[in-house]
Amino acid sequence: MTRTERATHPRALVKDRSESKSGLDKRVQKNGAGAHGWGSLADEYDHEFAGQVLDDDSDTEAATPAAGSKPIPVRRSSGEPTDEDRESAKQLRAKKDLDLGSIARTSAAVSQSPPKAGLQTAVTDAPSLMCAQTATLPQV
Repeated sequence: MTRTERATHPRALVKDRSESKSGLDKRVQKNGAGAHGWGSLADEYDHEFAGQVLDDDSDTEAATPAAGSKPIPVRRSSGEPTDEDRESAKQLRAKKDLDLGSIARTSAAVSQSPPKAGLQTAVTDAPSLMCAQTATLPQV
């Protein structure tokens, strides 16, 4: 049987060569509007706006202040410090008993640190932890 005879055989004519042999589709389904199915900026805006509307509705009910409480003023920082800020900074720097250690301990960066005991064990066990973590990672 020659190649031409095989190609004209009824079973060969029924076979769709554009299909994958495994039966799985290799195309990526983007399921969007717009050019090439990726969606448009207007669609993205609609999705974002719809999400914000839902978030705003749920936040306003839970965060309603009590009727007798005063609203807390929110201080917004601009790029330039005000004269009041400069004066308070000068007065703070003029103090002779200024303890920089207490300022550092109360800063946001240090207050989020782990305790020293936990830090020492993490540093000493670092090589064994690295090996254990790489062994348990899922294969992609």
